[in-house]
Amino acid sequence: MKIGEVTSEGFTFVNLGKETFVDFKECNENWVMYNKRKNNWTDDEVKDYRTKSKCVAERDICAKPCCFIFFTKPFTKIEFTNFNAKKEFRDFQMKILEVGWTTFDLS
Repeated sequence: MKIGEVTSEGFTFVNLGKETFVDFKECNENWVMYNKRKNNWTDDEVKDYRTKSKCVAERDICAKPCCFIFFTKPFTKIEFTNFNAKKEFRDFQMKILEVGWTTFDLS
């Protein structure tokens, strides 16, 4: 798998010859709506949370293999399996942060 440029809109990756785009705004909206259901929030609570949350995925550097799970429908899992997996994982995490989004740590 090859990950392309990470921008504030999202990123593309190629897996088995197929290119896929992950939209960060879509991921964040799915995260917000998940929290609405989980917490039984009112519309005002959702509106307030939407202005604060920039989360687009879960991440787990301790998983084998380490991975990100993006809140697309269905979820998009990006795994890091090569010799430099943890470095590539951290580099990818930093790129996401640099463009203004966050990920939820599971490790």
